[in-house]
Amino acid sequence: KAASYLLNPKSEVWPGLLGTQIDLNDGHFTNSDAGWSGGADSFYEYLLKMYIYDSSRYGKYRDRWILAADSSMKHLVGHSFSKPGLTFLGASHGQTVGQEAGHLDCFAGGNFILGGQVLGRQDYIDFGLKLVDGCHAIYNSTTTGIGPDHFSWNPTNVPTAQKDFFQRNGFWIISGNYKLRPEVIESYYYAYRATGNEMYRDWAWDAFMAVNNTCRVKYGFSSISDVNASNGGEKKNFQESFLFGEVLKYSYMIQRPVSRDPG
Repeated sequence: KAASYLLNPKSEVWPGLLGTQIDLNDGHFTNSDAGWSGGADSFYEYLLKMYIYDSSRYGKYRDRWILAADSSMKHLVGHSFSKPGLTFLGASHGQTVGQEAGHLDCFAGGNFILGGQVLGRQDYIDFGLKLVDGCHAIYNSTTTGIGPDHFSWNPTNVPTAQKDFFQRNGFWIISGNYKLRPEVIESYYYAYRATGNEMYRDWAWDAFMAVNNTCRVKYGFSSISDVNASNGGEKKNFQESFLFGEVLKYSYMIQRPVSRDPG
């Protein structure tokens, strides 16, 4: 029953794009915030992956993913004012699209690439690669070489202290912490497997080394307070489980010789 509320929604912000909060008593969405950010990211990710798992059983999941992907490409795309070549995926409140995103959103590049490969859609692959480029830019621009947890490309409210940073890099930092998140390296992996371009391996290695150099502590890895500060600012003394489940996994898998992969 709960799944039916999502697969047969009573309302949509755009076709395939749903709100993030739902009344379990009647299945109505209680907000109209749509996007691939935290709170909704896994829904879109696993629509596609469940279809891959069993295409005969989960064909409707594929159809819902396609609707969401097409609406996102039509409505949620953002470009930086100072670096118009950068492509980001925003989120909306109703049908008003904001100009900010989070590290979590960077999984979308890899998900679009995977969808394009499975469905034979080059447009999804090309769009996913553009999102990967945008997320690489947020890593490539900071002091530590790690991307921030939350950032914006809105030119109208750039903090005074970040105006030069925004002009150089195309975004500014809302929240500079890093919680050992995997999404950027994850998308590098999919980009590499789709294209064979060694550049993505290099990007993944740079990201892994940045995490190792900045977050490594005596007994593991720690979240940090400021990716744009020397040494990452304050160590937060907290290690997420997805460091092992995803950050290190994708860092290994992208460097592993493809010929060793099963199949």
